[in-house]
Amino acid sequence: LLLAGCGPAAPPPVTPPADLHGARYVVAGGGTDDLVLLCHLAVAVVQAAGARASEQCGKIGWVDVRAPDRSEVDLGWAYVGRVDRDLDGHPDPPAPFAEIARADAAQGVTWLAPTAFADTDAVVVPGALAATGIRSLSDLAARARGGPPLVLCAPPGALADPRGLGGVVATYGFDPSTVRAVDPGAVVAGVARGACSAGVVPSTSGRIPALGLVVLDDDRAAFGQGTDGRPGPGRGGAAPVLRTSVYAGHPQVAAVLGALTSRLTDTVIRELDRRITVEGRDPRDVARGWVREVGLTS
Repeated sequence: LLLAGCGPAAPPPVTPPADLHGARYVVAGGGTDDLVLLCHLAVAVVQAAGARASEQCGKIGWVDVRAPDRSEVDLGWAYVGRVDRDLDGHPDPPAPFAEIARADAAQGVTWLAPTAFADTDAVVVPGALAATGIRSLSDLAARARGGPPLVLCAPPGALADPRGLGGVVATYGFDPSTVRAVDPGAVVAGVARGACSAGVVPSTSGRIPALGLVVLDDDRAAFGQGTDGRPGPGRGGAAPVLRTSVYAGHPQVAAVLGALTSRLTDTVIRELDRRITVEGRDPRDVARGWVREVGLTS
């Protein structure tokens, strides 16, 4: 009795954002490690809200949602900035989220709010350099103009991408000669070892926190915007997509998934990726552990 009285208090019960009892979903998401993780996260939160869900994580969910005659998938995930809208096998030019959602509504597909994390590359620097006051790309550009020579490592061809490093160099005024092309897998290690002053890497990489690197703030929003003078799609991210007929049966699923996507910031997705790619943990276990940590399920 004494032990019971002095033990930790039981956690308060979790109250889902909405009730999904009676709903059933086949959930998919694949093509990248991030989309597989998002698939497992979606399964966890809709089940916590009372729905029945089965997972087909690994399938490219957005394509399957659009093909009800060939697939049983009801709920999938897609990158806002990399959508193959005509299903020809190649991503189409980026478009604003609202434009994509409107076009797909006519095809019986409903897009929900995208994640808070960006689907872009990022520039990382060693923690020691960030500690000197280099916290943004503008800071790094100023240092490059008035300090020691900068070595900016990036994958081959990155400089030619106007919505990637090419746009960053033009926006911030970096000298293109400072860019060194290296193998994509070696960029993070090069920055960590000091062979590169900075590096261009996927913003969701779990190796960033694992190696103590710091993501610089893209304070002029160059990544994803492009240099062609037209409005870009913005930071993008990934979004849940459902068959409209399935969504109409329980539209409150938007609140359940919105509670998830709003929490998936750049920092969070990097930490979850670190647990999977660096620690070698199973994506399903990582997903369910995290939704418990943030109180989306008990």
